[in-house]
Amino acid sequence: MPQTLKLENTSLEEIQAFLAKIGESNESTEYSADQEHIVNAIIELARIKGRTAILEEFETPYLHPMITIQKWVDELKHIADEAVKDTRYGSRHALFSKKIVDMSGYDVTEFLRYLKQDGLLK
Repeated sequence: MPQTLKLENTSLEEIQAFLAKIGESNESTEYSADQEHIVNAIIELARIKGRTAILEEFETPYLHPMITIQKWVDELKHIADEAVKDTRYGSRHALFSKKIVDMSGYDVTEFLRYLKQDGLLK
């Protein structure tokens, strides 16, 4: 069963706006402590979506999370877009509307799980 999206006090639209701003300014992005809830929500979103490479960087000691966000901003935007589609259309619908070549490893795993649930794959 896919994990439900639990991003306390942070909307996906707020995450998307934050990532868009970082994508535009990237290395000149200023970080303030009041944005910490958004950064934590992005980390949780990466965890929910199973992006281990990104999570490993977030867990690297002495590396500020904003550096990881700046490095992975395009992938994080994609993850946020996926999450919005999942909440709007249901993860199953969003997943089955993708081409297999456009799916991430997480998507393929979920796709196969749905096929097994439906008895279409053993």
